[in-house]
Amino acid sequence: MAGNLKQRLIKAGRDFNYAEGVKVLNNDTANALPAGTILCGVGASGPFLKVGKTVATALATTRGRLLIAKHEIPAGGYGVALPWQIVTFDTSAGAVGDPVYVSDTTAGAMTLTVPATSGDVIREIGTVVVVGGATAGKVQFSGEGLQNLVVVA
Repeated sequence: MAGNLKQRLIKAGRDFNYAEGVKVLNNDTANALPAGTILCGVGASGPFLKVGKTVATALATTRGRLLIAKHEIPAGGYGVALPWQIVTFDTSAGAVGDPVYVSDTTAGAMTLTVPATSGDVIREIGTVVVVGGATAGKVQFSGEGLQNLVVVA
């Protein structure tokens, strides 16, 4: 028997299913986390995951499932983070299909450049889907599955 999938339940590829969103607590009580920040789990508070910015210079922040902030999460406050999202990013130096990595220079950011400094962690977190400048380039962020961590010697 075929499944009964209603058209209203299907979301466009650019959209995301709110059921996949995670309510998180910003671990930083002094600074907000801007929309699009790449997040890692740093603890828990009751049923909520505490999150902080990921950076390729710290192995502990690149392990496990990463999330992306759906909107600005206030300092010490709650917000929604997503396990995947198509985001605007400057991809002019890349090509469709190129990998995107956790940045080794800016906490919470992504980069097209493979981290290469000794001790840096290479963590692929997405794929270029549209080549373009800062307002036209698109990346499909996926904080799950792409967990082949390599520490630069």
